[in-house]
Amino acid sequence: MIYKKTPGKTEIIKTKGDEGEEFVNNLSHNAYLKYWCYPNPKDLNGDKKEICDLLILFYNTAIIISVKNYQVKGNHKRFQKKVIEKSSNQLFGAEKKLFKNKEKVIIEHPEKGAEEFNPSQYKKIYRITVSVGEDIDGYKLIDHNKQKGSVTIFNRETFESIIEELDTIKDLTEYLEVRDNLLLENVDKKLNCSERDLLAHYLTNERKFQPELYSKFEETSKNLEGRWENYLENKSVFLKKLEDEKSYFIDDLIKNDVLKVPGGEQLAKELMGLSRFERRIIAQNLFEMVEKYQDKEGFLGRRIFEYNGIGYLIIYYPPEKSEKDVETILLHAQQLYSYFHQFDRILLLAATTELKQWKFGLFQATELNTKIEEYLKNLADKYGWFKDEKKTEREIKEYPD
Repeated sequence: MIYKKTPGKTEIIKTKGDEGEEFVNNLSHNAYLKYWCYPNPKDLNGDKKEICDLLILFYNTAIIISVKNYQVKGNHKRFQKKVIEKSSNQLFGAEKKLFKNKEKVIIEHPEKGAEEFNPSQYKKIYRITVSVGEDIDGYKLIDHNKQKGSVTIFNRETFESIIEELDTIKDLTEYLEVRDNLLLENVDKKLNCSERDLLAHYLTNERKFQPELYSKFEETSKNLEGRWENYLENKSVFLKKLEDEKSYFIDDLIKNDVLKVPGGEQLAKELMGLSRFERRIIAQNLFEMVEKYQDKEGFLGRRIFEYNGIGYLIIYYPPEKSEKDVETILLHAQQLYSYFHQFDRILLLAATTELKQWKFGLFQATELNTKIEEYLKNLADKYGWFKDEKKTEREIKEYPD
């Protein structure tokens, strides 16, 4: 930013670079939550210089983003030099600063404050260039360096669509992996459709690219022209987006509740690590439980399912129960389901009538002994649980018919 000093006031004048970074930051913050986004991080322990335009750190994943905002007037050579080469150099420099620095790197988060960057925590590194300036046809979608790795290149339009369609870390990184594999196998070949056509094909082809696209890249990509427009007009896509509205309950829960409680970060990470479809399934189960049991006075509804080795325990509890009784029941439920269903971890989501007073928790099992097992068996008898459990299998489609 440029600061202009005049008598009695200081004006902030946004540069083109600031506007581009703001565009990218706002999209990323909304999709991936600002808790894991570090805009313009600086090396506070070193040269105090900006490391990159945006750094996203989540679980074992680091996404390093460079934003460029140039008007190249259709000049491919200028685009290559000003956008691709300049950005790639900055991204590889940022990676070196973060991961190969002999000194500690201290970065600052706008809300969490200063913290030490731990390079050993991040096993997956993605480098992204976003060109938000003049769009140019036929630009390179990937910049590959045999020694340093690859840089993903998006223009403004494509980045906006990708963040809208792949608005979880899991969805985004899975696409980046498959995209890199495809483009590196066809590095000197021309893509004869837009990247958004490519994205539409990926989304509607079970999140992969058809084999012909790898073996006959130019010919097959030509056949994908117009796929994006068809995707937007597809009835199943429209129904999917309607169904996905349920999933944003999970996002709001993380942002407004989970991250605000002591120790909530671990639970937030578990939920944030889910794809949009997976979040929809969890939220849908909670909504179904509330709708099914809220008219049954005094009824306690329970449902358990497994995903990635974690037990997801969904509970409806009656509103007339006291707060103390509810807390006790939910604690016991986590202990019992962990024991009887052999889950090391239980993720709990509970709510009462009309989704009021929802509760959440992450239970970690501890080592058992004979005394504890006896206690849990007696507790199950007291509640009358696990005697006549019913197992139900169902199919939930990401793209409804």
